[in-house]
Amino acid sequence: MMLRQVWSHPSFPAGVLAVLALVFALSVNPGLLSTGSMIGWSTSQLGLWTAVLGQTLALMGRGIDLSVGAGVSLVNVAAIALFEAGWPTAGVIVAMLILGLLIGAANGALIGWLRLNPLLATFATSFVLLGLTLQIRSAPGGSAPMAAVMFMNGATWGIPNAMLVFVLVLLLWGLVARSAFWLRLRATGADPVRAWNSGLPTARIKVMSYVMAGFFTALSGLFVTFCVGAGDPLFAQPYTLLTIAGAVIGGVSLGGGTGSGYGAVLGAVFVGLTSDIALGIGVSPFWQQLI
Repeated sequence: MMLRQVWSHPSFPAGVLAVLALVFALSVNPGLLSTGSMIGWSTSQLGLWTAVLGQTLALMGRGIDLSVGAGVSLVNVAAIALFEAGWPTAGVIVAMLILGLLIGAANGALIGWLRLNPLLATFATSFVLLGLTLQIRSAPGGSAPMAAVMFMNGATWGIPNAMLVFVLVLLLWGLVARSAFWLRLRATGADPVRAWNSGLPTARIKVMSYVMAGFFTALSGLFVTFCVGAGDPLFAQPYTLLTIAGAVIGGVSLGGGTGSGYGAVLGAVFVGLTSDIALGIGVSPFWQQLI
């Protein structure tokens, strides 16, 4: 019975794909599991793994977020700008989390209260965020506090600190997945009309889903900042499509109401591994984007 439940879980195919991709990646790069390689891989993927959780929240409510990449980039360059202005690390983290919540609230208000199409609303938001990002920093540069960068690019007992940090993110996601809000969001995504007829405040639920998505977007931007150590206005632009691909591969339905954040992360891991495999066998990054 338990084996059947595992097979039927929406994230099971993503888990299989991730394992197969890992085996293939090890055949291409046998040293992938060394501490140094794992540090490099985890720091390059941490932002994507976190951002896909935000995309999952949007998709679960029968929405979508095309502003993820622009939002992560804005948080990245804004954080670097505050560091250059002399802000302490704790102050920057709080400010960027608030920025993420505001981005999510803006998306949520457009979709939940003004009832705009999620595709169009978040697409428009992405242009606003990208414009703000380029206004703050038009080219890569700046620097984050060296202590934070060294920590994120370090290891504890042979385990990359980026992975340890992501375990904390997954624990946070576990609280979300076990909450009453998650059940209401799934019900809203599965059948908005029935959910509304049952007395659920569907508009408020959609707004909150985007607010929470903005929180994970801000976390992703902070992780990118501390892993890379600099600001880049275009670094996270691919995240939008990559988070959608990762979530869908992980079993999250574009129609809402089905899937899990853990499956979405497995999907993102698969996407990241296939990119590394393609790079390892000499496939041009331009062809990788096409694939």
